[in-house]
Amino acid sequence: MLAYFVTWELIMPGQRMFMTMLPTLATLFYLPFGIKVISAFFEGWRCIIYMAPGIVIGNFFWVGMPFDTATTYITWLASYGTAPAIFAALDWATQDDRRRVTAGQAWRTMIAGGAAASVAISVLVHVIRHRNIPQDDFILSMLKYMIGDMLGLLLILAILMGLFRYLRKVR
Repeated sequence: MLAYFVTWELIMPGQRMFMTMLPTLATLFYLPFGIKVISAFFEGWRCIIYMAPGIVIGNFFWVGMPFDTATTYITWLASYGTAPAIFAALDWATQDDRRRVTAGQAWRTMIAGGAAASVAISVLVHVIRHRNIPQDDFILSMLKYMIGDMLGLLLILAILMGLFRYLRKVR
């Protein structure tokens, strides 16, 4: 929920002031995506249950999707179920458990899985919720969402890396 707050209350207003090329719904640094990917990496399918309260509260305060339509719940399932599915597929394809690798491999796997999840989620959400917009706007909007997702993931990972280094020095 903190990621929603920072994204919608700090990043989006700054983005609106300085960058007019992005629509208000596509944020340049979508931090909830980073949380979604990291949670899916470590917790697999359970992350959906763990994140559910934040999803509902974040939607209520900032996103504003109606709670009385099936489209909202299908969109949530696509948005929050894709990353765990991709990490499960990566585990199956590599015949290895992503959580039992070295730290360097884990970061690369997290970024690669996040990139795949970003593409898949953007396509799915646009097909489910934004299928009525013109073709050129549809593709451009998907690209903006993918860029915002990946920059949000990279920003969260950079913050965590700095935090972990700081904590290591303090010890």
